[in-house]
Amino acid sequence: MLIVGALIVGILVIRPGPEPEAATERTAVIETGPLQVWVTGTGRVEPASQAALSFKTAGTLGEIAAEVGQKVKAGQILASLDPGSLDPGLLEAAADLIAAQQVLNDLLEDPTEQQITQAEMALAQSRDALKDAEIKWTNQQAGYRANATTIRAAEAELALAKEAMKIAERKANKFSSGDPEHAQDYKNYAAAVQRHQLALASLNWYTGNPNETDQALLDAGVASAEADLAQAMDDLADLRAGPEASDVESAEARLRAVRAVVDQARLISPIEGTVMSVGHGVGDSILPGEVEIVIADLSSLHIDTKADELDVGVVAIGQMVEITLDALPGLILEGSVAGIDLTPDIGSTSTQYPVRVELKSMDDRVRVGMTAAMSILVADEEDAVLVPNWALGFDPETSEIIVFVVDGEDRERRHIVLGLRNDTFSEVLSGLEPGEIISASIEERPRGNGGLFFGGG
Repeated sequence: MLIVGALIVGILVIRPGPEPEAATERTAVIETGPLQVWVTGTGRVEPASQAALSFKTAGTLGEIAAEVGQKVKAGQILASLDPGSLDPGLLEAAADLIAAQQVLNDLLEDPTEQQITQAEMALAQSRDALKDAEIKWTNQQAGYRANATTIRAAEAELALAKEAMKIAERKANKFSSGDPEHAQDYKNYAAAVQRHQLALASLNWYTGNPNETDQALLDAGVASAEADLAQAMDDLADLRAGPEASDVESAEARLRAVRAVVDQARLISPIEGTVMSVGHGVGDSILPGEVEIVIADLSSLHIDTKADELDVGVVAIGQMVEITLDALPGLILEGSVAGIDLTPDIGSTSTQYPVRVELKSMDDRVRVGMTAAMSILVADEEDAVLVPNWALGFDPETSEIIVFVVDGEDRERRHIVLGLRNDTFSEVLSGLEPGEIISASIEERPRGNGGLFFGGG
């Protein structure tokens, strides 16, 4: 990038003074006017962003949904490989992707009113079941199996059964084999014995404790009902609170992992933009890593250039830039400095800093990749005292800039202080006033005892 200048036509009027007959001297009247300083550079038109898409696995191109110039959205599937040409593992991953997506959807979906109602009903049923199990457990313990009246009735029944059994036993003792006369007495005795056993068992149950097996079953019934109630409470709370963050993260991670496998066989646009190129057609064999589709975001364009280390100090973000294109002569676009890198590109002979220029005006004829020339306006003085560069000299003894001021027949050697400077003119900060006439020899410009001269003329 070079620093150059441009002076608006008509700003500085150079008035020729009296010239010697041999025209060996140039003169000019010092006047005021605008002075612009530009830094120039070149580059190529680039999109806001660009993505080159390639398949990550080999196969046959089965479907393509992109053509050059087509507008696409971020996340849009642009091409896919024929499933018949893929490894079986990729086909299994496609099924896993559907399942993983459903799991995540279920987690993120708000519960319906019906789901809440069902969970509330399940909770109520679990509470009832626990209550029943606890009542059953209590009723089986000693002292709770029967009330006093029932126990007294059981004792009475046992006494009656015992007495009936004794009477029946006396009659049954008369029975002998082959004695039909007392056979009924024996049957009555057997029934009396059974009645006595039942009465005794009933009384023992009413007044006793459950055995070890029965107690274990009772304890297990209560524990199971308590667990069911806790689960029903958790289910309803989870339904109302929504999914746990860890569950969502786990489902999302699973989905990403499966999608990464599936995406090996399809191309998805990562950006919104325009299709710039398509590499193959349906049925073509595809190699992994081979660029298939290029997408570019043409919503804004920029040009990347570089500023020399001597110029970068005057380049600032926001400065106006004039842009011309080799392919479109006569077209002038406007831009602005959008970024200046802090890290330089250090070459063998120069140090340069990358600079990005964004286009502010557009033309439908502009294409990505066109060569551009840029002029950055780094200084613009509206009312500067201007001196032509051809009149400037350098005094090596004092390291100061000098000019010769003409006053009639006299020529004064004068030191001046300069400010802004372009290829043609320099700004005078002190030492010259508007209206003064300066001169310089055509053959020998003003100098000290020999020395350096500024370019331009």
